[in-house]
Amino acid sequence: MPEPSASARPTPHLVVPWHAATLTPRPEPPGGSGPDLVQREDRHSHAAALVDGLETAERESVQLAQEMPETLHPDGFAVRIEAARDHPLMLERLDSAGLTLMSGHPQTDDRQQDALVWIPFDKVSSFAQRITAFTEDTDGGNPQQATLVANMEKIHRALLENLWQERQELPPLDEERWWELWFDPRISPTDPVLTLRALAGERQWQVSDRAIHVGERLVAHVATTGDELTLLLATNACPAEIRRPTFAEGLYAVDRAFRVDLVEDLAQRIKPADPQAPAVCILDTGIAQEHALLKPSLHERTYCVLPASTPADRHGHGTQMAGLALFGDFASALESQGPVGLSHGLESVKILDDGHRPATSPRTCAETTANAVAIAEIGNGGPAPSARIFSMAITRRSGDGENGVDGTATLWSATLDALAAGTDVTVRDDRIDLIGAPDPKASRLIIVSAGNIRGALPQQMRTDKGQLDLLLLSDLSRIEEPAQAHNVLTVGACTHLDTVPDTPLFDGYRPLAAAGSLSPFSRTSVALTNAAITKPDIVLEGGNMLVAPDDSVLDEHELLSIATTHHDPARQLTWTNATSAATAQAAALAATAMSNYPGLRPETVRALLVHEAQWSPAMTPELFKKTGTPKLAKGEVMRQVIRRYGWGMPTAERIRSSASNAVTMIIQNTLVPLKRAKGGQVRLAELKPHELPWPLEQLRDLAETTVDLRVTLAYMIEPNPGRRGMLGRYSYASHGLRFAIKGPTESADAFQRRLADRPNSKATPPAIPGRSSPTAAGWSAPGSATSAPLHADTWRGSATELADCGMLAVYPVGG
Repeated sequence: MPEPSASARPTPHLVVPWHAATLTPRPEPPGGSGPDLVQREDRHSHAAALVDGLETAERESVQLAQEMPETLHPDGFAVRIEAARDHPLMLERLDSAGLTLMSGHPQTDDRQQDALVWIPFDKVSSFAQRITAFTEDTDGGNPQQATLVANMEKIHRALLENLWQERQELPPLDEERWWELWFDPRISPTDPVLTLRALAGERQWQVSDRAIHVGERLVAHVATTGDELTLLLATNACPAEIRRPTFAEGLYAVDRAFRVDLVEDLAQRIKPADPQAPAVCILDTGIAQEHALLKPSLHERTYCVLPASTPADRHGHGTQMAGLALFGDFASALESQGPVGLSHGLESVKILDDGHRPATSPRTCAETTANAVAIAEIGNGGPAPSARIFSMAITRRSGDGENGVDGTATLWSATLDALAAGTDVTVRDDRIDLIGAPDPKASRLIIVSAGNIRGALPQQMRTDKGQLDLLLLSDLSRIEEPAQAHNVLTVGACTHLDTVPDTPLFDGYRPLAAAGSLSPFSRTSVALTNAAITKPDIVLEGGNMLVAPDDSVLDEHELLSIATTHHDPARQLTWTNATSAATAQAAALAATAMSNYPGLRPETVRALLVHEAQWSPAMTPELFKKTGTPKLAKGEVMRQVIRRYGWGMPTAERIRSSASNAVTMIIQNTLVPLKRAKGGQVRLAELKPHELPWPLEQLRDLAETTVDLRVTLAYMIEPNPGRRGMLGRYSYASHGLRFAIKGPTESADAFQRRLADRPNSKATPPAIPGRSSPTAAGWSAPGSATSAPLHADTWRGSATELADCGMLAVYPVGG
């Protein structure tokens, strides 16, 4: 991104150099309420029915296994345990019984909660004994094994449909298709992928070239009928989950190109960054390596993960993203007169096929993304960038009857979470491993797009009064995979473009979106009210549409799109739009931050972009009254503002530096959230109180003047992508962090004692301490109500109230 002149540069952000103190939470007090258990009047009949179901499942499994080759005989079998209505299963008791919890489904209106469990044949007897023990009383007069047995309703052998994890119905089992198989390697000492390949060889199934090992799961893909696939249930390669795969084909955006002959002039004025400067790595359709505006910043760092392909961009989308990622405001660079100094460079890894030939063994988006990251980091032996931002403006398009994602993890999104957290990537012939503890020093900044609304029609956004309101469509259009990943920066689109062409053809036309509001192309998470994530995180320019005078036509005119580079040497320039364009511009801002503040970690850069984002007046009604109290209820702020626009739109100027009346303080630190205590229990480990070096006397001098305090907290979680991670204590995130502010009348010692005296529990965290300080009414949004590892909120009140609140603490909650 072009750098401003030195005379125009305001005050740099304040990067706090010292570390915080470390506190330890007090041990969890004894006692507490027990689980909600079904009161079984006839315990003998209940236990007998469960044991009968278990033994029947064992007999059926033995019979099925005998039909398989002896080399594939399993060590156990999978059962489905169904819960009683409105009563949860005690899943941790299943694990402690020598069984393996594979996956499960939460309770819905249509069915009870269930759990898929792998039972070794040599554990059937002991499990049956535990169930039977329910008929006996403890010394205290209560049923034995009640927490394990009372809430079980049925046990039966797991069927293929029980393993299906998608919201869509299970496809017809007599049709051949690709299936995504999630294995739990713990259920057997044998490698499930090798077993799958052996069976596939006998049955002539097609298997993907590589499997993906991420977190606790090993994921492979196979093409066959569902009827054939049921054979796997009689082997040690019994899947823990079955899902629909996401392949790296058919993900292209619509390209609308126009030629503008300004490239040669700009190319002569460019001053490329040093080869070791930070770089944006574009994961897309490749890049036009010889483009005059891009080549000086590439340093031959172009790669391809696809066999029998080259880094060249035959589609154009990757080259479009490269122009925006390098220049940020590309139009300003074109229109400028003087030198254009660049502070960062480019890399490109081609992860999407050209689409000119069918793939014999389709490659998943998770595999290609992980492979692309590894290839970029290995490099070509040339100059390596000092820091790297991965930019991926690609999502899986919603097909007929689909509407984005429901917020739960997929293989692709979990792979991004593991990569972002710093998990090492090991590429082998038959698999890619993303396992092992993440290295905090190796975390990665990955920026992805929220997904686009495609082919919008006026009738989809018409109000009862006949007017067009684009929010009617965007609020119902859910973000697309992999935008739900927790550790990435997800970018939506807003627009400030509202120019109508001054030609007779467009007489009477008007812009669809008001300047400063949501782009008509941007998806949101408004419809994901029960999801753990809130996306997008920020929005940037994504273009607008024109509306015909009679509201019958929507037009994507170039005047309401963003200029960028074209992959065709004969055309050089084009226009693009939507969340792809916004994502590339976000990558340019992130590179600006890394160039200006070389010591910032990827988590910090992500937080800085969110922290420096602002909502335009068009995005939200005035949040605060004149008294300083919020106008909107916190739930409405989340629904009407944050789930549409994230935390707003950042700018390069705010990313680079603080204003004289708005100082940004950056604190980087480490915290050990969890530890294993005696007896094996996992407990909260550390709290970090930070003394804030803010101007106490100046705040007091301001007295009743209204001031704002904004806090943004970002970190990385280790993902647990299996659907067992959606149930009970098996949460997706490894841990959570929250923040608290000292009250104005509270001493530092009292504040620290209050935090340290919090119960050391992994239960749902209490309300944020300090939200009543300075005043609870002053906080504008439930920024810490999400379990994703990014929390932000703004407090507004008097300078007097804020003056004596100069301590902020970061503390862990369970994961």
